[in-house]
Amino acid sequence: MINEKTAKLLKKEELYEGGANCPTLCYTYACACGKGRVVYCRVPGFHDTWTTLECKKCEKKYEIRTGWGYAWELIEKE
Repeated sequence: MINEKTAKLLKKEELYEGGANCPTLCYTYACACGKGRVVYCRVPGFHDTWTTLECKKCEKKYEIRTGWGYAWELIEKE
């Protein structure tokens, strides 16, 4: 299982979009094959999060699941 605790963190950044006082925290992780990435963003205090899988190879094999004890995890498609 690949999740935010087991995947390699590639980049962490704080974005202040549209003059916001609170940053959007974006974390970029290596995907399962290592050729793409998983991007997880959250807005502290608002419980807004989104996760994207940016890898053509892994998109065919995995899907993203959120809200199960981890911020995100890749699970195999059935």
